[in-house]
Amino acid sequence: MLVVAYGVRPDEVELLDEEAAALREKGYSVEVKQTPDYLTAETAGQAEGADAVMIVAACKITEAVAEKLHACGVRYVLTRSTGFDQIGKEAIQKYGIRAANVPVYSKNAVPEFTVLLMLSLVRHMKEMTHKFEAQDFTLTGIRGRELGSMTLGLFGTGKIGMQTVKILHAMGCKILACDPYEKEEAKAYVTYTDRDTIFRTADLIFFHCVLTDENRQMVNRESIAEMKDGVYLVDTARGGLIDFAAVLEGLKSGKIAGFATDVYDKEASFIRKDLRGQEIEDPVLKELLSRDDVILTPHVAFFTKTSVQNLIRSSYENLIEFETTGACKNEVYKA
Repeated sequence: MLVVAYGVRPDEVELLDEEAAALREKGYSVEVKQTPDYLTAETAGQAEGADAVMIVAACKITEAVAEKLHACGVRYVLTRSTGFDQIGKEAIQKYGIRAANVPVYSKNAVPEFTVLLMLSLVRHMKEMTHKFEAQDFTLTGIRGRELGSMTLGLFGTGKIGMQTVKILHAMGCKILACDPYEKEEAKAYVTYTDRDTIFRTADLIFFHCVLTDENRQMVNRESIAEMKDGVYLVDTARGGLIDFAAVLEGLKSGKIAGFATDVYDKEASFIRKDLRGQEIEDPVLKELLSRDDVILTPHVAFFTKTSVQNLIRSSYENLIEFETTGACKNEVYKA
């Protein structure tokens, strides 16, 4: 089986080869071809003769891309990510292509990073650093808050959300949660409620949910107006959950006390690129980056050695499962 891996970073090159070699030692005929290019209609031809493509979140599977993959003989799309909204459901189903994600690749990477962003935000770490660098050692403007004294609101109590709330519970946080699929295990750590209650009562709102048509831009002008004055927002899930222009307005008005995000709805234009010295054309992103009450990170919550290896290994395992059993437990958009 030939796999073409798109969007390959330098840190992935050796791991992709090593994991393929390990599968060959187990008797599976797996070869990998690597490219740093993202999968697009223009680059899909690189998958000619391949059984599968292995992609990242920045690779968008549109109908045009799916059509070209089908023409190349590709039967499977394997995403090295938990999120899979970059894979068009109707597009792959139209051409008989099956897809799988990696629901869990690390127990701690994203939860730890989420808590890092929370603490950095409520303790004014960005502003404090700027003051220190300017040799201003006063306390003006940097009095923080303690997470343990706050009510937190969470959207999404899947495996990543559960690990985060366990960490926060140990810190003494009161946590409200909203998820269409409530989990008994979670009830030891959170109180389930509805979206509006979280918006009205939480001091800090964070997100570990998948992006759907129903929750797209759930943080918008109307929902921000419902929130408590001085609310904090933290997003390590999907940029599409948030109307960033509305958040910027909320920050300017003081309605939102701080905003931290590892994702951005238009991140494809800059993610994984070195743009030092270049002008940022997105005015909202540019202004957000300039603010001390905003922390933006470049989609790196997942980025640990453990995570990268597990994402690659699990993607290969999804392919083997498809080929050997005709099914895959991690298949998305099942017919």
